[in-house]
Amino acid sequence: MNSHAPSADLTRRQIIKQFSLCTAASIIGGKLWTGRVLADLNAGGNVGVIQIKIADYPALASDYGSVQFKFNSSIGTYFPFTVTRSPGNVFHAVDTRCTHEAGVVGPYDVGNGYMECPLHFSQFDMTGQVLSGQAQSNLTTYATSFNSTTGIVCVGVPGIATRIRTVNVQSTTASTIRLHLQFPTLNNTFTYRVQYQQTLTDAPVFVTFATSAGGVANQNQVSGNGLPRSVYVDATGTSGFFTVALIVSPYS
Repeated sequence: MNSHAPSADLTRRQIIKQFSLCTAASIIGGKLWTGRVLADLNAGGNVGVIQIKIADYPALASDYGSVQFKFNSSIGTYFPFTVTRSPGNVFHAVDTRCTHEAGVVGPYDVGNGYMECPLHFSQFDMTGQVLSGQAQSNLTTYATSFNSTTGIVCVGVPGIATRIRTVNVQSTTASTIRLHLQFPTLNNTFTYRVQYQQTLTDAPVFVTFATSAGGVANQNQVSGNGLPRSVYVDATGTSGFFTVALIVSPYS
């Protein structure tokens, strides 16, 4: 399906999370088809895969560069996470929740050689191991993989995977097919967008959608509510795929 009115790309200061097991919806030969699509990092289960383009974050272009990202607008269940580059194109990703009293541990400081919690000054190395202070256990770590050809590092985070649970053809015209997509969401501090790709090897682009069956498809994001959400996308053509993406952004 070719997207009907794709929205503009996100700014370079945002990144897109694609999931380890997404459901793609497709119209092939005029018939609806759904199937599961594996992402780059085969995390499995309920592990979400965050794809970070190194070129968008200059600090990560050099060894010992460190950048922090947040999942939502408030810190709660999901703390920000830190990605730090070490020699040999190895990337370390850790949860910033300090294991002492839940402060947000800062990014890696190459001058000092550690990450530090501002509350009581516990210190950790770039892999999340405790170096000193009142913290008694290491930071939670996330699996990573790096593709040097694409310049993308993937980070697998448990508990945030999503998938399109149901897909229905809601209406058709001579030139447009409207699909009803339903997917589970987290709370209202999380934001979701819809992506389209003509083939599974194409780069996905963001598309607009409606939040009601008869509404105009002019929205580009929707907040979670802890329940399944419905969106309605318009498409033309005979082939293509839609997926849902959870947005994360730099933390400061």
